[in-house]
Amino acid sequence: MTELIATPTERQTSTELGDGRHVSLGVQLIAAGLVTGEQVDAALTEQRRTGKRLGEILVAHGMLFEDDLARTLAEIMGMAYRDLSLEPPDPTVLDYLPEAFCRRRGVLPVGLKNGALIVAITDPRDLQTFDDLRMLVTVPVIPVVATPGPLRKAIESGYYIRLLHEDDSDDPTTDVTLTTDIPDAEVSEEAGLGRNPEPVIVFVNRLLTRAAAERASDIHIEPTEDGLRIRFRVDGMLRDIMNAPASLRLGVISRIKIMTDMDISEHRRPQDGRMSMTIGELAVDIRAASLPTIYGEALVLRLLRRDQGLLDIDALGFLPESLRRYQQSFRKAWGMILVTGPTGSGKSTTLYATISELNVPTRNTVTVEDPIEYRVAGIKQTQVNQKAGYTFATGLRAALRADPDIILIGEIRDLETAKTATEAALTGHLVLSTLHANDAASSTTRLMDMGLGPYLVTSALECVVAQRLVRRLCGRCKSSDMASPEELLELQSMALIDAATTETRLHRANGCEQCGQSGYLGRLAVHEVLVMNDELRTLVLQRAPAEAVAKAAITSGMQTLRQDAFTKVQDGETTFDELKRVLI
Repeated sequence: MTELIATPTERQTSTELGDGRHVSLGVQLIAAGLVTGEQVDAALTEQRRTGKRLGEILVAHGMLFEDDLARTLAEIMGMAYRDLSLEPPDPTVLDYLPEAFCRRRGVLPVGLKNGALIVAITDPRDLQTFDDLRMLVTVPVIPVVATPGPLRKAIESGYYIRLLHEDDSDDPTTDVTLTTDIPDAEVSEEAGLGRNPEPVIVFVNRLLTRAAAERASDIHIEPTEDGLRIRFRVDGMLRDIMNAPASLRLGVISRIKIMTDMDISEHRRPQDGRMSMTIGELAVDIRAASLPTIYGEALVLRLLRRDQGLLDIDALGFLPESLRRYQQSFRKAWGMILVTGPTGSGKSTTLYATISELNVPTRNTVTVEDPIEYRVAGIKQTQVNQKAGYTFATGLRAALRADPDIILIGEIRDLETAKTATEAALTGHLVLSTLHANDAASSTTRLMDMGLGPYLVTSALECVVAQRLVRRLCGRCKSSDMASPEELLELQSMALIDAATTETRLHRANGCEQCGQSGYLGRLAVHEVLVMNDELRTLVLQRAPAEAVAKAAITSGMQTLRQDAFTKVQDGETTFDELKRVLI
């Protein structure tokens, strides 16, 4: 039996397994200033009820970061800590342990040192895992502690690329819990996957699994001259994931086209497709679009997670005064409420949160959407079908015959939809929709540019919310310091601070293991809320330019997108760099 170097002793582990088993960890976390005594007491109370580990409870409740827990456990157990996001594993040592074992136990071989195998492990208190390592590995083992997230990513990037070059696989779907309605039998040599399609099937499945785990909203699959470039969009930013071999191009693209019900024999024109699947326990709807390029078809997959649920209106990031103005508008019995912004700016999320607040049994709500992104109990939801002739305009007319109190239209794209929507608002319905416009003030001119008369705009429109999404600072690694002279000049030129202001504090993104070294984790919305009044209606009737409408709206209390964003910069929620990236 191989001797295991630096194995935790029974005495060390007993502090985690006996009565009062988390005292050592709790004391260590408190001493390090990572949690408070009250938080540990609350977690211990939950631990006695659920049997979960103390660290797991603290992380689940957002009281502790995973990497802080891992570092503390490493210190308690007398082991080294390894940041896999900074020190990636050596791919030549992967053969020492089976992939299925690594996934199941949260371990990964990461290197060799003086003839001993270095194994990263997420739970150094798990004696059973150490016993199994003794049986599986024929060389000495040096355990190091790693954070679960980066370790899972390292397993994915290490094992599934290697799998593509194997001729056979004992069990290619081990631990892959992605399920879909598309049978693997449909993948054949005619689809370009060769005689053994299993590696490509597993590659695509694991690609989707990894995208869901990393909170990706889009997957970009792009043929290049010498390979297949794969990128994820996370928190609004594209990041390179891998460059797969050119030999995989046809197989991967054909597999995805089959799954999304596209025509695999058509390569010269763009196509759209969609599918629904379950990744682990996560239900995901996927919309796919193909685009012919000089090196072959490129694909973009939009991932819509059905587990996110509806956000509460208070959780959307509105500043208090902006939220009050918005709520006063959408709680009226009739009128038109518009949410504007570019694609991917969170417009639908804001509308759904609004509908959720208005959704009561005494009101009848009907939606016309493309696609239906959230399922909401208690309302009638319909989906646009262009091939069947069911457009936003025809859907809206049908909705008006269904005795609605509230109508949600996914988007106002043309004059027919705009005119029907305004007429519905004027006849006693509350109409909510989205519109593509640069800001709240320009939405009035956008409607008139469509051909809508200014008298209809002023009569029907009650409120316009313009919004953008900026990346949220990682709470683990953010810092703050005084703005540089150059930044002060920029802030003054944007009228965000007075010319006499000589110093202001800004927050900075640094990067840590928790946020993947980006400095950001998640996104938040910035808003401007324009509420129509007599002065604004007069300007619209006179076809005044958007600049004049915006100036009058600011005078009446509207905060601009930049002002809203700068408030959140000062509050430490985002950075000045993000403000400039999104709003300049």
